Amino acid sequence: MKKTIQITMICFIVSLATIAQTATNVTIEELNTQSFKQKVWNFDKDKTFKRVGNLPIILDFHATWCGPCKLLAPHLQAIQNKYKGKLIVYKIDVDKSPELAQKFNVDAMPTIVFMNNKSFNSELGYREFNDLENLVKTYFFRK
Repeated sequence: MKKTIQITMICFIVSLATIAQTATNVTIEELNTQSFKQKVWNFDKDKTFKRVGNLPIILDFHATWCGPCKLLAPHLQAIQNKYKGKLIVYKIDVDKSPELAQKFNVDAMPTIVFMNNKSFNSELGYREFNDLENLVKTYFFRK
């Protein structure tokens, strides 16, 4: 009986930890060309780069069939969670939004674009979390 209670308590604690982790995930929005123009940059109206908003943005150019993109997704989610309110991560499916991929010269995935108010920088390929976080600090939060 005592062992059953212990096992039940352990399962309960693990369940609470899982729920707490899930509850802290900030949703990463998938953008298409129209929503990109509203939330990031209306390149039809402003031919030169002119950002909407002030928070730094990470654009994840990905494809559903791309293996490295699938491996990168949890790291981007962790970055979004860790820097909640300090930056925004958006996903862009290159097959659904080829105009955006072309605008940023994306020809391989994953391509990660780091945008501040003045410029943007692209990084190609999968990154481990620590490498990705170092890029975030370099592009957005260096003093």
